[in-house]
Amino acid sequence: MNLLPTASGIASGAILLGFYIATMTAFNGWQAAAVQFQTIWWLLVPLSVAFGTQVGLFVRLKQSLRAKNASTIATGGASAGVGMLACCVHHATDVLPILGMSALSVFLIRYQQPILLLSLGINLFGIWHIQKILKK
Repeated sequence: MNLLPTASGIASGAILLGFYIATMTAFNGWQAAAVQFQTIWWLLVPLSVAFGTQVGLFVRLKQSLRAKNASTIATGGASAGVGMLACCVHHATDVLPILGMSALSVFLIRYQQPILLLSLGINLFGIWHIQKILKK
């Protein structure tokens, strides 16, 4: 029994959540990270699970077919990372105006949930696409 796809998926989902917690904690402290997570856990958990599932399926696909196209996981992974980063990067509002990025901060605050939903949708599409390839 090959456990690499499952282990890869679980590790990837955990790393994505860890990235979120580390970024939030770095910008605003542990309590802010906990409050933010409580507020949008319903987006963060499915996003991490979908990303982990996609990674696990991709590892399985790569093992079984030696797939030529890795763009699905790259797209899903990038969108998941951007979505998680968008969750917490707006807490850097004290620094972003100094760097000339106040508009980015406002954009991320305003569109945080839609960005996360889009990222989740892209991950779900990636899961569907990889499963379709695996069935062939």
